[in-house]
Amino acid sequence: MDSQVAKQDQPFADIFDEDEAEKSFLLSKPTCIIVLGKPGSGKKTLARKLAQIWKCILIEALEVIQTNIDEETEYGLKCQELLFKGQNISEELVTKMILKKIESSEASHFGYVLSGYPSLSEEYMTISQQIEKIKNLKLKPDLLINIKCSDYDLCQRISGQRQHPDSGQVYQRNQWDPNIIEKHKKQKDQHEENEEEDEEQEEEKTAEDPPMKADFFHQLVQRPEDFLENADERVGMYKDIMLHPLE
Repeated sequence: MDSQVAKQDQPFADIFDEDEAEKSFLLSKPTCIIVLGKPGSGKKTLARKLAQIWKCILIEALEVIQTNIDEETEYGLKCQELLFKGQNISEELVTKMILKKIESSEASHFGYVLSGYPSLSEEYMTISQQIEKIKNLKLKPDLLINIKCSDYDLCQRISGQRQHPDSGQVYQRNQWDPNIIEKHKKQKDQHEENEEEDEEQEEEKTAEDPPMKADFFHQLVQRPEDFLENADERVGMYKDIMLHPLE
């Protein structure tokens, strides 16, 4: 009787023990994501949030350059040398750093979130060649996220950006424009009159507010690429040379 019960229980037993299950998970392909969209559509912001949530490696041109410089790699030393001379870092060098990061053991283990590639610049590789590179990656993307935004709204958003020269931080119009900040503040005050909020929520909101002061506004500058006519030109270029190959 006992043997019959054992035979009945056997089909429902887990064929993997804990060690085998962990080994299978570690050998499985990690999640890889590519974020696409028009210039200034928020690709990097979304990519950073996804990388944090999915515990993936963020791969983006500026991040990759900074990492190589900090770690003093061969590519990083070349970047430093070019920057000390006041020269731009070539598209070829940036592309090589990005591809190397994708092929790294770190990305193979955690997966990656890639932003800003393919690049609008065809200095080193054409759009089609960049797309072929992605198709032939060992770690192929599992998800392609395309951020859509109307040209008018996007150009208005880009032209409203301002940068702090010392920190390099970029602020949106609702963070630096006194009129919009005052309007939001009045709306917030009205909302708080109707609803009672506990102290913890108040502390969280205070922590999230950007440290904007009156003298801070005058330090912000508009980058040339954020001028309305230049933003419109970049968006048009994306639609002309990038959109069709991507689709």
